[in-house]
Amino acid sequence: QDKTQKVAIQDRSARTSAVIETLERDLELLCLTGVEDKLQDKVRPTLELLRNAGIKVWMLTGDKLETATSIAKSSRLVSRSQDVHIFESVANRTEARCELMKFRRRNDDALIIRGDALEVCLKFYPREFIELACQCPAVVCCRCSPTQKAEVVHLIKQYTEKTTCAVGDGGNDVSMIQEADAGIGIVGREGNQASLAADFSVTQFHHIAQLLLVHGRYSYKRSAALSQFVIHRGLIISTMQAVFSSVFYFASVALYQGLLMVGYATVYTMFPVFHLFWTKMCNPK
Repeated sequence: QDKTQKVAIQDRSARTSAVIETLERDLELLCLTGVEDKLQDKVRPTLELLRNAGIKVWMLTGDKLETATSIAKSSRLVSRSQDVHIFESVANRTEARCELMKFRRRNDDALIIRGDALEVCLKFYPREFIELACQCPAVVCCRCSPTQKAEVVHLIKQYTEKTTCAVGDGGNDVSMIQEADAGIGIVGREGNQASLAADFSVTQFHHIAQLLLVHGRYSYKRSAALSQFVIHRGLIISTMQAVFSSVFYFASVALYQGLLMVGYATVYTMFPVFHLFWTKMCNPK
């Protein structure tokens, strides 16, 4: 009977609902199951540390509104005393414009938006939405598809010109991780797709703080110092050769011959390079 109603041409949904209501009545509940998905250890202090470091944190999830709100509050991404603005569902350009104007007066609140409303806003007013959302202390996007996650990251890069980092642990996060400037995959129960597609792989969420704030700082400082060292090393030998040539009326005579010139860039100036990697510029703790 259910198959007959599903192949009907007219009023298919109404007929199917009528059949379901006929069958699903006077039933006895035999079993109730639930799936527990706890937060990892040290999620709250890690998020607090990242936000204190000036990093804007967005949560893009496929969970429903209630679940996403509960996770955001339990992880302290949104404090329990903080005002939250839930972006209403919009279906067209006019409704999206009205809701954005309403949200403009409450941009100090945390923003929670569903995937359908996010799709409409990104279609008609991508710049306005990104600029307003970036002013919020926290943003939660629920019911997001993998394509929407990647699109949000792309628009943040396009309109804010900021460096983005995407963190994920499942196959739905692969496109977002690949779109971001730096992708971090967490090896977990949902598989290894995210960690295999990411630039960096960690086993726990709280390792992200050390990865970004310690090793990230080391990498940035050392790369900057190394580039300056290479430039100065080349300028020194070039200046010496120019002065030497000017003394001898710019004759084609080399200041250093043979192995002396080869050793300048390999042996004689290699110790400062090792010093850069041995020196810790700050205390990791």
